[in-house]
Amino acid sequence: MAPYRLLRSAVLPTAVAAVAALLTSAPAMPAAAAAPTVTVQGPQYDSPGATVPVVVTVTDPPSGYAVALTASADRGARTVCTGATWANPVRGTVSRRCYVTLPRTRGSHVLAGRAVLTRSGSPTVTVTGRGPRALRAEGVVTDGLTLAAAQAVEGCGNATQHVQLTFDDGGSASSIRSILGTLRRNGVRGRFFPTGTWARANPGLMREVRAGGHLLANHTDDHPALSALGDAAVAAQLRRGVAATTRPKLLRPPYGAGALSARVVRIAAEQGYAVCRWTSDTYDWEGASGRVLAERVRYGDARTPPVQRGGVVLMHGTGRHTADGLQGIIDAVRAKGLSLEPLRP
Repeated sequence: MAPYRLLRSAVLPTAVAAVAALLTSAPAMPAAAAAPTVTVQGPQYDSPGATVPVVVTVTDPPSGYAVALTASADRGARTVCTGATWANPVRGTVSRRCYVTLPRTRGSHVLAGRAVLTRSGSPTVTVTGRGPRALRAEGVVTDGLTLAAAQAVEGCGNATQHVQLTFDDGGSASSIRSILGTLRRNGVRGRFFPTGTWARANPGLMREVRAGGHLLANHTDDHPALSALGDAAVAAQLRRGVAATTRPKLLRPPYGAGALSARVVRIAAEQGYAVCRWTSDTYDWEGASGRVLAERVRYGDARTPPVQRGGVVLMHGTGRHTADGLQGIIDAVRAKGLSLEPLRP
């Protein structure tokens, strides 16, 4: 499942005087250091009324400064930011997760981010940025989720301390067999979310996944954005999708579209499913190297939080470097002192 394209914010020319004061008054900051900038990234669209996760990030914050990050959206959208920040030492970024609940009307919304940088004895610096493209509220109108409900969907019902590795869509025979081999050698159970069309076209690979001790979950029949489908069409996609062997039975909406909407959660429950998004995204569908995928999982970045205890990592069997990068991803999880779902619990 390829996540939807993401919004990238442009830094506004605000707080110029304050930044200049920072650069001149903070001796610990090198003279040639770049001024901090702010970005906000998140999905490009979802249903009117849906809740949408976004990440606000400051790049190149000066050393020794505390960072406070918030995000907002215009035209009646409500935003809440929660949890601690995370830092990526490779990218020089500090980020935080926020959730936007769209109004129940179709339209476009601008995302904005704000970073407040403070240090005792130095001037406070505020840096802002906003997205150059709108977050579109389109599709079937719904209600959003509470913060607790949204985070439960992202956690996919994982009540354990183990990190779960998940693989969407399907993939070539060589990719799937390589993934199965790496999981076997590491004693790790995978959770596979193939589409119904892929599963029917690859019955042999489906048998190999099950025989390897791994679990299956529903990723719809042919990968539509559920936020754009009527109730009956959503239900039909679930019925033609792969029958889940997870407990609870899990549905992952393609692109994550509609995952944090009351309507899709209700329809899934009527079919016996719990909706599952993810907590950390590798963005492996973009073709990044295995090193970058592992870095994302370990540290997070401007688009995704890092893996945490009891987290759920999103990957794709179709990713260019997912199979060859999987060992590095497993090593990155373990380097954080975290355990993975065991193959034979």
